[in-house]
Amino acid sequence: MSQGAASLLLAHKPHGRILLVIGEGKLALQRARAAVDAGMRAVLAWHTPHDPTEPGIECVAIERDTLFPAPAQEAACAEAWAHLLDRIDTPDKNLFAVCVTDTLATVVPEAHARRARCEVLAHACRARRLPLNVTDVPDLCDYAFPATHSFAGAHDSPSLQIAVTTNGKGCRLAGRIRRHIVSSLPASIGVAVDRIGDMRERAKSAAGHAVDAGEHEDEPSLGDTLGYHAPMEPIPAPDACTLQRRRMQWIAQISEYWPLDKLAALTPSEMQALLETDMPLRNNALPDPDERASKRSRHDLTVEPQSRGRVFLLGSGPGHPGLLTVAARDILTSPTTDLILSDKLVPTAVLALIPATTPLVIAKKFPGNAEGAQSELIAQALEAAQQGKTVVRLKQGDPYIYGRGGEELVACQNAGIECTVVPGISSAMAGPLMVGIPVTQRGAAESFVMCTGVGRGGKRVRLPGYERSRTMVVLMGVARLAAVVDTLLADESEGRAGPAYPPYTPMAIIERASSEDQRMIATTIERIVDVMEHHISDGQRPPGMLVVGWAVLSLTGPVAGARVLDDESRCAAEHADASAAAHALAACDRERIDAWLGPSGFRIVEGLPPGFERFPASSALRADDATPAPRSATGWAAPRYDAAPRAVGC
Repeated sequence: MSQGAASLLLAHKPHGRILLVIGEGKLALQRARAAVDAGMRAVLAWHTPHDPTEPGIECVAIERDTLFPAPAQEAACAEAWAHLLDRIDTPDKNLFAVCVTDTLATVVPEAHARRARCEVLAHACRARRLPLNVTDVPDLCDYAFPATHSFAGAHDSPSLQIAVTTNGKGCRLAGRIRRHIVSSLPASIGVAVDRIGDMRERAKSAAGHAVDAGEHEDEPSLGDTLGYHAPMEPIPAPDACTLQRRRMQWIAQISEYWPLDKLAALTPSEMQALLETDMPLRNNALPDPDERASKRSRHDLTVEPQSRGRVFLLGSGPGHPGLLTVAARDILTSPTTDLILSDKLVPTAVLALIPATTPLVIAKKFPGNAEGAQSELIAQALEAAQQGKTVVRLKQGDPYIYGRGGEELVACQNAGIECTVVPGISSAMAGPLMVGIPVTQRGAAESFVMCTGVGRGGKRVRLPGYERSRTMVVLMGVARLAAVVDTLLADESEGRAGPAYPPYTPMAIIERASSEDQRMIATTIERIVDVMEHHISDGQRPPGMLVVGWAVLSLTGPVAGARVLDDESRCAAEHADASAAAHALAACDRERIDAWLGPSGFRIVEGLPPGFERFPASSALRADDATPAPRSATGWAAPRYDAAPRAVGC
């Protein structure tokens, strides 16, 4: 290929053919797997046999002298390559192409030998008209492997593939460009391709005989040749072939101008209706003026798919309106949002952002009614979406973190409703952060685990056992605080998977995280119940979470920055006896706890952290300047459409 020429991009279908891959390692396996994905057989060739663990991949051995020929061995090398190519190609001439992946070498003499081997192999391939690809040697390449991506269609099989090539100048950059292209296309693009394919088959078979698959789409339509607004003389009704051709042109127009998500959403009945929309055009005339207000082009389709609604599963974050994502705020304040169904725990500051003209329902979940209210919310969301409305299911935190968002997604899928999940900042990570607790911290916590204090139907859940380097976050556990503490401290407990927690392990309760009145109470596991019962005067149990582990104190007071995890190895080094080392570690831990908590034995932090006042309050974030109209007792604003949904969980 000349240096300045472009590549000829072709989409091959080499089903049942063979790709010979010469090399080892990750790249060689990638090439082989790509061949198998295309329905080919892959043959991996190297001087040490590969482990043939994957179906469709065969391994053969090559003499090392063939791979790295000395200058005097070029003739023998050429003969060896010719023998290998002929052996793999016979008896059915099924060898499709050859690629070499091992051209990068760390030793200069070996690199020279690899180049010599590739030149001999290139001569043998071209003598047999076999395309060759040599990694990082573009002058020996007859073809290249582009950066590709496949989009699944309606039946999970690839219906659309895209490929990007930099003509050998930068495979990493090609991959980056591919990612940009993929991210700019809707996820349903593969389904849209299937829908157009189905319509083409319907159009080709409508008159009882087929038209070649690629025929007519690029031919000019009557509108193109005569002008979209030019009057046309009626002619007799077309025969079957002409009608078929016209329908293919109609599909071409739809492919060109319809939104891709609309194409993906087409049902069989809608596709059939679209194919029949050319009836007014059979006489080569535009529809009668009485039927349409004005004569418009064929770009202005006369039949639209039935309008469908959509459900957004929207995470509202931990509570502060400034911690909403941009996407969440846009959806909540958009005039195109028809209905918002909110969980009970979403703070008032977030709900205040919703325009007064947008209907809002707040679930009235209370003990004994949670399941019923949840089911009614789902039913209400589906009912409104089936009417073509845009519905928001507003959930605290992130929809998938104990938010039951997965159940609602499945319900939408089963009902044929488009559902978009918009992530929210989870309170499990934001809550500790807002009070100065990291869930991971170098020297204090190498991992963290998140769990719930309430199982399905109110049952107890099994909590993880103690691990010094791990932080545990328990959501919805404050109401069962005493039971949680008993589970963590008991020598043996069916409610715990793993060893008991040392009673002096730091523990914090975080209430109303990120709200202006947030509060943290921190002490140890053994003291937390007493502190909550005798030292917290308000006696309230607002929504909160539990944080357990050494990360709780890692950024606080006189022990801030302490490398707690180093104490275990230090005590083990200082005490040969394991029991003595354990006692020394416990004494070190208690000394640190005492320095952290002080004489009171607990710490309380209230309010947002310093500097957070600069973030706007909810009133400053409102999208509309109008004074909100008062809502009814059920939370409803003035209805935006007829048949307003019912109140939930009353």
